[in-house]
Amino acid sequence: MSLTGLNFYSYLSRIRILKSYSSKIMLVAFLGTHVPLIALLLFFVLSTAQDIETGLKILAIALVATLVGTFATLLALHKLLAPVVLTSKSLNRYLTEREIPNLPVGFQDEAGSLMADTVTTVRKLDELIHYMANYDGLSGLPNRDLFLEKLTSSLSELASREEVLSFPVLSLEVTHLKQIRSNFGLHLGDLYLRALSQKLETLLGPDTIIARTGDGEFSFFPTTSSSQVQESYSEAWAERIHEAASSQLNVADHQISSEIKIGISVFPFDGKSSDQLLWKSETALNQAKMGAISKIQTYSSEWKERMKEKYLLEKDLRLAIPRNQLFLHYQPRVDMRTGRTVSAEALLRWNHPDLGIVSPSIFIPIAEESGFIAEMGEWVIYKALEDMGNWKKKGLPHTRVSVNLSAKQLDDPNITKKILQTIEKNDLNMEDVELEITESCLITNMHSALEILGELHSWGIPIALDDFGTGYSSLSYLSKIPLKTLKVDQSFIRKILTDPNSLAISKTIIALGKSLGLRITAEGVETEEQLRKVKDLGCDEVQGFYFSRPVSLEDLEKFVSN
Repeated sequence: MSLTGLNFYSYLSRIRILKSYSSKIMLVAFLGTHVPLIALLLFFVLSTAQDIETGLKILAIALVATLVGTFATLLALHKLLAPVVLTSKSLNRYLTEREIPNLPVGFQDEAGSLMADTVTTVRKLDELIHYMANYDGLSGLPNRDLFLEKLTSSLSELASREEVLSFPVLSLEVTHLKQIRSNFGLHLGDLYLRALSQKLETLLGPDTIIARTGDGEFSFFPTTSSSQVQESYSEAWAERIHEAASSQLNVADHQISSEIKIGISVFPFDGKSSDQLLWKSETALNQAKMGAISKIQTYSSEWKERMKEKYLLEKDLRLAIPRNQLFLHYQPRVDMRTGRTVSAEALLRWNHPDLGIVSPSIFIPIAEESGFIAEMGEWVIYKALEDMGNWKKKGLPHTRVSVNLSAKQLDDPNITKKILQTIEKNDLNMEDVELEITESCLITNMHSALEILGELHSWGIPIALDDFGTGYSSLSYLSKIPLKTLKVDQSFIRKILTDPNSLAISKTIIALGKSLGLRITAEGVETEEQLRKVKDLGCDEVQGFYFSRPVSLEDLEKFVSN
């Protein structure tokens, strides 16, 4: 659109006294009528007057009449400009105070259209801004802010009642959303969330306020008119929601489902404000996510203390490397045929300055959640390979070092380069190192993991799969990984003599590994009876307390030498 038509307007805007649009119109109207009229009057008077006095009288009368007429004209023009001025003020008031313009919409000319169109446009814009500020673009559900606003309103209504009513607030999370997006793509992951939100809306109906309060998180509470406004109903209500949300959904011809966890807080026992209740329902949700069995969890103050301890531990864990608080222990793996130690698994330990030795079952999950696991994993690789380099320099019997890779490391495109540089720095051969992965590493980002494992295998570094059978065991990905060793998880070995199912699963894993040409390692062997059993089943290597607990490098030297 050309703006050359604004040149005259721009010129007049430079005149300081002409601040308003009306003053510009008045000046143009005044000059446009008076300059030619005064010129005409002067010509008429000078050419026809008999004497100066008569001429001046005629001129004065004409000027007065002209001024009166001009004043009436300018006043009318000023009034006619009111639609433009009011529209401008209304827009300014909307920008500063979010007040919707209240202009007449019944006029049919251009000025009337300007006012009517301004009202319509601003109202639509305000609705759009309100929607974007208060609703989730993917699901169309209220967002976190609007949810808290509605919850506050419902709590106020409950507080005004004479009878005391409890009030459940639930938070639900799709815990495997990352895996769904990794396996099916981001678009199908979003379609799954949209389908789930629609299913929840249909299930819960108009008596429930539901919102998307996080990426894979939904929160909801019953309205005050709902029959669900009772503490006794909350867990049964959550069970019904959990069952529906956990079932498979048809998304673009794909059957997709996920594990669902739910946390519950209850008004007034867990809080009396919307912020408190939502926070505590999400705290209960985190507790459910940490547990392997519980799918639904109510809030408890004990969990709050545990979360506080976890937060403090996370802060200390980030300082563990620069403060030299981490160290390695090694657990040997023994060849069943020769009885010789063939490798040792590097296991990370943390010596906290106040708490002493912190269990890996406590600090490893914290490191994974915080993202610090990648830095810790690199430290383990550096330290374990440095130890093995010193081992070789001492001329000790050949022993591989086995290092665990985390899911974060298998997302790092430079991990192969880092491992190769560390091997070269410590004068090691590729066969001196073994890398262990778990099923969960593959589920997080299958494509990236397989690509990196393929690179490592091409350099001759052996790969072992740990914990097979405890997660999403799949023959399809097992055949794609360039494995050398398959490890039978200790949870099966521990019960192999007493539980028929554990025995059957162990036999199946061993037979599967043998059919793929893999070496089989039995983890967690603690007794001679277990040792004989896994030997009879065809295991090649054994690892467990029967031979040795995880020990320091110095004690590992003694173990191997003896």
